[in-house]
Amino acid sequence: MSGGIPHEAVALLEIEGLPRTVRAQDAALKRAPVHVLACTPVSPGKAILIFTGDVASVQESLAAADEIAGSRRLDRLFLPGVHPGVIEALTGTRLEHEALSLAILELSTVAASLEAADAALKAAEIRVGRLHPASGFGGKGYFTILGQLSDVEAAVDAAASLAAERLLDQEIIPAPHSELCDAAFKRPWNLDPAG
Repeated sequence: MSGGIPHEAVALLEIEGLPRTVRAQDAALKRAPVHVLACTPVSPGKAILIFTGDVASVQESLAAADEIAGSRRLDRLFLPGVHPGVIEALTGTRLEHEALSLAILELSTVAASLEAADAALKAAEIRVGRLHPASGFGGKGYFTILGQLSDVEAAVDAAASLAAERLLDQEIIPAPHSELCDAAFKRPWNLDPAG
């Protein structure tokens, strides 16, 4: 929990324009007690607002923020009963791991990535190693799954079934090299020029 706010649900809005997104964030925060996980520009030329809290508060805050977004809303997600692993991945928690098997799924939208990661976590005993929403990735999202091969396969099946045509690509690596999980996502620069 963040500041006493539970993580029972997560909401996401993709909005055309950062100023409108910041205004939507203000409306969400004023409506109910929620915790903002992200309010940031992403490629290509849009911004995302992601927040969490108890189910009723997230639903109320999403309605307020969505009203402000208006016709500039590009995508919307309300996910009650979100798996805690999705919140951990969104907050950048990196899990120590020995990946017996690794899968990576690429999806067409940030909302699809969050929904598919949630479905994967609920389908099998796996962990999400990384969840990357949009920045520097053409507005798409991806996430990795770690675990026993049979669990990884079940999780990928669940995520793929939920995502349907929003799933762009997927790969399962049964026995990844010990350095792959870190090396596959390494870059010597920060995606955020202000960071």
